[in-house]
Amino acid sequence: MSALALQEKALIGLFLALPALVLAAYGVRVAIAGRALDPRVERVSSTPLMGRFPIEAFHWALRGIGHSVSRTGISPDTITLLSLVISGASLPLAAFGMLPAAGASLVFGAALDALDGIVARERGIASHAGEVLDAVVDRYADAAPLFGLAIYYRASVPALLLVLFAVLGSMLVSYVRAKSEAMDLSLPGGLMRRHERVAYLTAGLFFGPVLHMASIPLPAPLTLLAVAVVALVSNLAAVQLTRAARVALIELGRGPKGHA
Repeated sequence: MSALALQEKALIGLFLALPALVLAAYGVRVAIAGRALDPRVERVSSTPLMGRFPIEAFHWALRGIGHSVSRTGISPDTITLLSLVISGASLPLAAFGMLPAAGASLVFGAALDALDGIVARERGIASHAGEVLDAVVDRYADAAPLFGLAIYYRASVPALLLVLFAVLGSMLVSYVRAKSEAMDLSLPGGLMRRHERVAYLTAGLFFGPVLHMASIPLPAPLTLLAVAVVALVSNLAAVQLTRAARVALIELGRGPKGHA
């Protein structure tokens, strides 16, 4: 077995072990002391694709890390930019077919992205300027692994278009939500918010090299399946959110009556 294959197996094992450890630890915490409630987490609705328990568990684990990091004096903006560098590394890694490494880059960058806000709140320096930087970095981080996969699947037009469709859906879900929040609208939770997209795409990147099917003339079909889920569900979610925003505006008398 090659050194690269061994590294991929090690990354896959780590990907399976760490979430299992976090979920088990949070389960013990809930059994002993109850749920670790946080106002920001309470506003993140669960969906059929991601339940309440894992959302609470991972935020709980990150809050513990953030509490320790906040004591170091590191700037939240520095953490945000570091998350961009690490997430951005998923582009060349995915492009060269190093899919588990790209998945590790993506999930580690996403963890740092969540950590910056926790550190800012711990230190009492949360600001709108930081939120703007965080939002922009999120969009680059969303695009990086998908652009890498677009290069990886460039030989197949259908696969390439599917990846680009996933890019479009990811951007639109975030854009519709941001535009609605700017208009003081409260939209339903909906599917394929960023934490869900990261979870499914990361899983696809980690497990993509595991399955090889002679009937499918494309590499890493599980990765492409994850991309298809993100593409389809995110674009449907964007349409649903757009309709919900229009209905809300019409009900508030801020849109043409008779149209939804």
